[in-house]
Amino acid sequence: MGTQAPKELTNSRRTQCIPEWQARDAKRRAEAADEDHFLAASIGAEPSMYFPEQDGKAVPEDGAWIIVVEEPFTELRSRFRVPPLSMWRARPRELNTEAIVSRGVKIYPKQAIIATPGGDLHLWPHEYVVVDRPVTLVSDPDATLHALGGQPVLDEDALFYLMSRGIPRHEAVMVLFDSVTSLDFVYVTFPEWITDALAGAGQSLRRYMALNPRNPTT
Repeated sequence: MGTQAPKELTNSRRTQCIPEWQARDAKRRAEAADEDHFLAASIGAEPSMYFPEQDGKAVPEDGAWIIVVEEPFTELRSRFRVPPLSMWRARPRELNTEAIVSRGVKIYPKQAIIATPGGDLHLWPHEYVVVDRPVTLVSDPDATLHALGGQPVLDEDALFYLMSRGIPRHEAVMVLFDSVTSLDFVYVTFPEWITDALAGAGQSLRRYMALNPRNPTT
């Protein structure tokens, strides 16, 4: 199905679509998305694996900050455990197998990859959420910044200087965080009382209940 607007639905120079075409194209895209979603589900696949953008899980080429809501069971667990609801800088990956065909186009599963102290960890879209405003979380007084090599993430002298000038700590952290050049090797954790309160955040109720079954009552 083409995406170019018919001549009668554009202006005289065909440089701008009229509202009628825009509405029709939006409807077509929504219908196609529904069809694709059903196609993935019909073969027993998690639709977000193929269409993460529909759930706000797409990771752009230049990366994105994500929060891990479910630690996958991989061999990496023997070397490093991902802290609950920790925040990481992720890069995208598209597999070259297990494609589905939608309207003649092959669509491959997509993942997010984070660098951890134990090695790279590949995550499916249902295992993370994309963070829109990471600096807000980073500057939280209860947040702890870690570098994979163990060195301080922020310049402590610069942090002390800014705070001595009357700048609140969370604002000073926001200023210095923007100057960190190796964000791919930085992650952020939060205290247990916060992660316990937010348990299940970012997961569907069905997924959360499957991973955390209730004890049977008598």
